[in-house]
Amino acid sequence: MAKPQNKVNREIEIWSRDKTPDVILGHAREMRKNPTKAEQLLWRALRGRNLSDLKFRRQQPMKGYILDFYCEAARLGVEVDGEIHLGERQKRYDQERTEYLAEYGIKILRFKNEEIINTIMEVLNTIEKEATKRIKR
Repeated sequence: MAKPQNKVNREIEIWSRDKTPDVILGHAREMRKNPTKAEQLLWRALRGRNLSDLKFRRQQPMKGYILDFYCEAARLGVEVDGEIHLGERQKRYDQERTEYLAEYGIKILRFKNEEIINTIMEVLNTIEKEATKRIKR
């Protein structure tokens, strides 16, 4: 995946269904149909602008990746990490992905399934605080 060449490229609109390969769109649709328990719980709290009137999308294709949740106004992605994210290979992939998306001004917050299930209010407070901070810039 090519990285942006300069600041001008970084300002290009980064979300467009026209530019997203069908295979990624299809995968995102499938993931929406089969959410994990933690994703279901978090989506109930985020959907319909329930959190500070912030609009979130779920399983959002973005620059060749799929973000679990994305708030365009704050350029904030929220990732729900299950056991697969504990492996070293996956950790490296996640880090590279986070750094790549940061080049486009997108910040990624990561939460473990257990955090969402056991401390949903703390997770929501963290998301709200970061989103609000990013919008007020």
